[in-house]
Amino acid sequence: MATSTETSHGYSFPAAAVAATMVDETYLRDRLAAVGGPKGELISLAVNGAETVVKLRQGIPADKLPSFVRSLIPGDLVIERVETWRPSGEGATASVHATVPGAPATIECSIAISAAGEGCRVAGRLQVSVSLPFVGGKVERAVIEQVARLLDTEHEFTQRWLSERS
Repeated sequence: MATSTETSHGYSFPAAAVAATMVDETYLRDRLAAVGGPKGELISLAVNGAETVVKLRQGIPADKLPSFVRSLIPGDLVIERVETWRPSGEGATASVHATVPGAPATIECSIAISAAGEGCRVAGRLQVSVSLPFVGGKVERAVIEQVARLLDTEHEFTQRWLSERS
C-alpha cells in the first residue's frame, strides 16, 4: 500500500531563476543549514549534460515525530534524498527518490517548475510507501505530514533566499 498527496507552492520569481536555484550548491548548503535538521548535509552535486543529480541527507528531530513513529524508529528520522533535475520549458522537472535508512520506507516524488504569471509554480506529487504490517498506512500518513511540513519550510526559505539576492 502507498499513500499519495500533491503539493504546490507559488514563487514571485521566474521559473528559470527558481529552477537554477534548486541545483545551486550555495543555496543547497544554506537550505540544509537552515532547515535540514539534525544530520543535514549535501552529499553530492553532479552535472551530467543537462541533468543535475543532487544527493542530500535531512533529519527530523525525534521530538517532532508522533509517538508511534518514535516507537518504530529510535532517535531522529533521517531521510536520504536523491533529486534528478532536468530543464523543461522555462523551468525544470525533477524526480526524487528518498529512503529512511533502517526503516522499510520509500518516498517518490515528481516535481515541475513552470511559469505562472509574473512568477512560477512548483508542483509536486508525493508517494510514500512503508512496508509494515498493520501500521504501514498510519506511518505513511505521518511521513507525508512531516514531508509536507518540510516542503512548506523549504518553500519559505527559498522565497526568502531568492529575495535576499535580488
